[in-house]
Amino acid sequence: VRSDGHGAKKWQSTDAGIQSHAIKAVTAFLGCLSTEMLRLPPIKESISDILVLLEGVLQTKNVSVLIQAADVSSKLVSSIGNSIRQYPILEIVSPLSCQLSAHQLPTAISCARAMNCILNSLVTARGSTHAEILETLERTNAVASIVSALQSYTPDVHPLSYLTEMISLLRTILWIWPSSRYHVWSNGNLMGKLAHYCLATETTVVAKVLRLYAALALCGHGAMILLKNKVLMAKICELVGTSHPSSTRIEAFKLCHILLRSSKGCSQLMTSRCQPIVEGIIDAMRAKDDKLLVTEGCRTALLVLRYAGNHHQCFWSNAIDKVLYSILTGRCLSSHQSDKVLCDDELFDMVSKNFMDIHPYVWDILGYLVVHCTEDHHPVRKGKGHSLHALISCACLLATDVMRKSSPMTLSKDVQEPALRAVLMMLLSPNGYIQYEASFKLSEGLPYLGDGYLNVLLSSLESNTTRSVATSFDSFKIMTNLMNLACLVLSRPYHNLLNKRNPIDVLSIIIKECLHNNIHITRSKVTSHLHFCFEGSSCCCYLGEEWEGENIVLYYGLVGLFNLLRSTTLVCVQCKRKLDVGILCHDCRDQYTEDFLIVLQRALSQSLSSGPKLYIAHILSLFGLCGSPSKLGGKMSSALDNNDLADLELLLSDGESINAHTAIISARCPKLLPSVKCLLGSDEKVKDEWGKSVYRVQMSDRVDSHALKKILEYTYTGFVMVGDDIVKPVRTLAKYCHLKPLAEMLQKEQPRWNSDYTRYDLTVALGPVEHSFS
Repeated sequence: VRSDGHGAKKWQSTDAGIQSHAIKAVTAFLGCLSTEMLRLPPIKESISDILVLLEGVLQTKNVSVLIQAADVSSKLVSSIGNSIRQYPILEIVSPLSCQLSAHQLPTAISCARAMNCILNSLVTARGSTHAEILETLERTNAVASIVSALQSYTPDVHPLSYLTEMISLLRTILWIWPSSRYHVWSNGNLMGKLAHYCLATETTVVAKVLRLYAALALCGHGAMILLKNKVLMAKICELVGTSHPSSTRIEAFKLCHILLRSSKGCSQLMTSRCQPIVEGIIDAMRAKDDKLLVTEGCRTALLVLRYAGNHHQCFWSNAIDKVLYSILTGRCLSSHQSDKVLCDDELFDMVSKNFMDIHPYVWDILGYLVVHCTEDHHPVRKGKGHSLHALISCACLLATDVMRKSSPMTLSKDVQEPALRAVLMMLLSPNGYIQYEASFKLSEGLPYLGDGYLNVLLSSLESNTTRSVATSFDSFKIMTNLMNLACLVLSRPYHNLLNKRNPIDVLSIIIKECLHNNIHITRSKVTSHLHFCFEGSSCCCYLGEEWEGENIVLYYGLVGLFNLLRSTTLVCVQCKRKLDVGILCHDCRDQYTEDFLIVLQRALSQSLSSGPKLYIAHILSLFGLCGSPSKLGGKMSSALDNNDLADLELLLSDGESINAHTAIISARCPKLLPSVKCLLGSDEKVKDEWGKSVYRVQMSDRVDSHALKKILEYTYTGFVMVGDDIVKPVRTLAKYCHLKPLAEMLQKEQPRWNSDYTRYDLTVALGPVEHSFS
């Protein structure tokens, strides 16, 4: 190694014998290295010289020396680990990349292996380092060389290692650099070859192709290409089954994780292949001696069950509650042991004293199962309901135990949050049995807490309102207190709570603080078991986020506030004055509207997820403000009073008539229009005084004129103010008109978990004609 005259070192010798001797000396040197030695300056300098040597030797034409140099490059990276970032490793990436297209297969294989080792060691490197490597890969046409190698591979000519090393290297590149994915999923010939390799019987190849698919599926377009290949999807669903090695099943599950990250991907995968996937998941969760397989099965179940659908029934049919119970107890119950269950206290003691990393998955899976359980579903079959009952009881006991502790931090976050969340989801379940069981079990433990606990809880929350929530040292404690409060309010009505304390003001301050400071506290920051969901760099797709959104403190505050407000009976939430109707007296309405309600209305235009937005809309509806103000809706409000283009006249029984526009009505509230059958052969279409055609429709005498005007206002603008004296007729008409969001708000119903926030939309009016008026 000599200086090039400019301060940089260059390898000068082109003699193959000298190069080989130097490589052998480096091999011996690396074999003697230890972690302690890597900190010594002379060793660091020697490693830098080795990289200079490798950079020079990797440009030689001697195949034997090239292979030796590539192998030493791999050994160097393996020997020094993450310390490789301290050295100019990029200097050998370029010559290695240039050799990927070498006609000498051993050279290409060794260089691909070395490249993969280097890139994997730099996955978490700085963005600037990634940009430099990507520039090098593009300059040397690395992806094109790998694609060419995979397309030209034939088993009779090429060794299997040639295929596996190229697949592994391409997977690493796709995982780190999103821009490289297009060159793969857009190449139909390559995708066909990869599918052929995946359908092969060679286990090693199949596992590597699955990992490559997982990196490719991080691109939304790539995921759709995979999902559209029915033969491939059938094979992947088969690979999660019991007939395949555990390592292959795990890679198939990991690919499913990527495909299930969006609701569209989940729908496509589970609609066509629900039964084999669910059976594979259940079997993996039952695995006795394979912790990794159980974990991947639980992770897949968690992602699948986030979304509502028929697959939930499939999980219930496969006794998912029994499987979850067996995981908690640390054993799988055989058929003759199915009636032998631990009592509630025994199971609670076992779970609370022997926490395992798998337990948070159990509570998350249970939470999604119960919150998506339909009203008419019977989760407890005759003689087979003990598992679900035990799970509900154990979760509620854990929740009350958290409440009973003087400090919420007594148990770890990974224990508290998933169990509390599962209980909250039980109480929000539309299924009456689950809701009752959770409420009853939670209420059993509340007397032991006493009324003093509620005071302590509210005092703790009040203390946070005296300083910024954003700068609070313990956001987790705030979140836990809000979850506890929401569980308490949902488990039993607290009609007297407002008379003793004023939690409405406390929750309002916390909610405003969250909205003003744009706080981001996601579940993944609170619990470690969710980190697997966020690996890899996604592109070209909308990822399904948790319904609670990126600020769970805001979400739990809104849940508690809504349920406190809707449980109040004829008492002003501000001054505690007795009322005949509503929750705000006339004197307090203006003050409250000017302050907190304005903040909530503005929040509806922020980029919040559906959960918080729905709860905000439902809170506003309790004060008579129904719907969501929008710019387009505001513009359409002028059309209510504009009769120039009106082509529909609604005739009321009292002789009054209301003009409307069929295009808007058919797009936003088609139920108001008569059916085609009613119009055939009728003379309802007449000419107005300007000669324009107008439909006249006689409304039923049961339709209240004031309610109809409110329905039309909501239809045109997406927002309407409904006074306490007119709620009932408006609600009745909203149900008849199938305006479900408005009807649910006026009914004071709980927002359905994972339901979408309704946005003002008129695009359906631009679609195909589906109504005779259009």
